[in-house]
Amino acid sequence: MIDSHLQLAVFRLNDMCVGVQEGMDRFLNTAFLEKMPGAEAVFSWLAKRAVRICLLSDYGRSDTEIILRRLGWTVDEGGTVQQVITRQQDRENPVLLAQQIAGITHPRLSFSALDTPRLLQLANQARVHFNLAVCNGRSSYNELAVAPHHAMLDSLLQLPNFVLQHLPQPELRAGTQERRNIPRLHLPRPLSRG
Repeated sequence: MIDSHLQLAVFRLNDMCVGVQEGMDRFLNTAFLEKMPGAEAVFSWLAKRAVRICLLSDYGRSDTEIILRRLGWTVDEGGTVQQVITRQQDRENPVLLAQQIAGITHPRLSFSALDTPRLLQLANQARVHFNLAVCNGRSSYNELAVAPHHAMLDSLLQLPNFVLQHLPQPELRAGTQERRNIPRLHLPRPLSRG
């Protein structure tokens, strides 16, 4: 099933999708890695809807590849994720770059689920359809609350319900059995201005 309303999902790899044992950033081959609850299930759920997934990594290419290999996550069209942007913190706007790499012609066909005020601000600038603050990452609830976002989630586990709740729902055309989609995604509130 292809979702005509969403085509790209952007997530931050570090802290939000996987936790690396504290102080072991230089020893990724042996560091304890913790997959964040629900990350793989969310990726699978999005893949079934033909939504491309992009991870923004704080690490360089080789370190990111070590993490992905150890997690068993592949990066290709049929993989766990479809693209990865490394050293995201060095990029002017990694969310906009993700849209460009994915060939997204209209920014409203993408959404972000991020855990830092900086990335939420950049996603806002990239004009994603909805910009979600996820509280299980590096930044505190209070730091995320003042960044531009549409909603705050405690973890990625809440993402499918949020998306389903805010996607257009089929509605019966008057006097027929034909269904049509309501044209716009519903948002819980306007983005805060930062």
